[in-house]
Amino acid sequence: MKKVLNFALYDFANSAFTTIIITFIFSTYFAKQIAPTPILGQSYWGWTIGITGLLIALIGPFIGSFADKKNCIVLFIRLFTICCIFFTSLLWFAKPSENYLFFTLIIVAISNFFYELSLIFYNSILKNVSKDADLGKSSGIGFGLGYVGGILILIICIKVFIDNNVLPFGLSKENAENIRATSIVVSLWYLIFSIPFLFSLKKEIRNKIEETSSSLTKIKNLVWNNGLNNLGKFLFARMLYADGLNAIIVMGGIFAVGVYNLEIKDLLVLSVLMNITAFIGAIFGGYANDKFTSKNVIIFSLIGLIISAGIILLVKTKLFFFIFASINGFFIGPIQSASRVFITKSIDLNNQAVGFGLFALSGKLTSFIGPLLVATVTFITNSQRIGFSSAIILLLLGLIVLISVKKI
Repeated sequence: MKKVLNFALYDFANSAFTTIIITFIFSTYFAKQIAPTPILGQSYWGWTIGITGLLIALIGPFIGSFADKKNCIVLFIRLFTICCIFFTSLLWFAKPSENYLFFTLIIVAISNFFYELSLIFYNSILKNVSKDADLGKSSGIGFGLGYVGGILILIICIKVFIDNNVLPFGLSKENAENIRATSIVVSLWYLIFSIPFLFSLKKEIRNKIEETSSSLTKIKNLVWNNGLNNLGKFLFARMLYADGLNAIIVMGGIFAVGVYNLEIKDLLVLSVLMNITAFIGAIFGGYANDKFTSKNVIIFSLIGLIISAGIILLVKTKLFFFIFASINGFFIGPIQSASRVFITKSIDLNNQAVGFGLFALSGKLTSFIGPLLVATVTFITNSQRIGFSSAIILLLLGLIVLISVKKI
């Protein structure tokens, strides 16, 4: 159990990076105070994250294959984690001036690149820290603590550094010192809470296999056998429903503001509520995973997500929107957790890293499609509700493909 808790604590640690740097505080700071205009800032930021995601999708399977072959997964987790933490801390120097635009984008790109790489090898460790019978529970605890970490770091940063007239450590709001300091907070949080996991890791004992084929052939054989095999079908299904999830996450805030007139404080409350329900869903989904299989948990959660998202398109009041958005969060947790378990169970111990490299590819290669589809349909129909329904279509397509996948 100690191994599982250390594993989950890493999720708790790295959630600070995505919550504060990528999604909420630093991204908003960049768009409003560094970029020439908020519109350009949002575009530059989105392109930067998108490019690093595409790069991860392209090299992930190959670097995963290399790590499996050389048995250097532990080294890569430690190296990429430290690199992400170091470059994140450099964002302290990103002052509120257009002169720091390229500096900020380059540092964000590098730190996000190392963050995404670390995830590939972190996910591949699950089979080493958990019994096969408890993989669902272990994965669920990890995602659950990740949601909790995201909530806590967001509240701390807002209450201590943003919405506070008496700032700590002699900081002032001149030159956005209070906002820039959140990058140091994230770095320290990430470092401190990842230490138990990083120091508990030992070099895995794996069967030595003579590699007689190239990495490309190895990757192909994992997903293709006179057509897509079971793993290939799952990754295709996951690509579709991950695009739908990404559209909901990326475009959800804009939808909420435009349709229900939510303000910044409302969005913060909504974020906390959805993280809480996602935590509950991840924990319950983890236990259900071990009893009913990953496929069944994902199918059940996708159906729940499709229904609750569909109701959101119909309700008129802010109260009902909050209720069904929170229900949405409950189903998102199990989908993410069970997807990780499916890959873990589908691939033998010696190929876990390349497997999660393919997992990264399925989540990143077409991640732009969901937001692009929502934006295009919204533009054509001049309706945010109709536009947002296209995300549900992607979830439905993923569900249809997933039905043909065999249980693991």
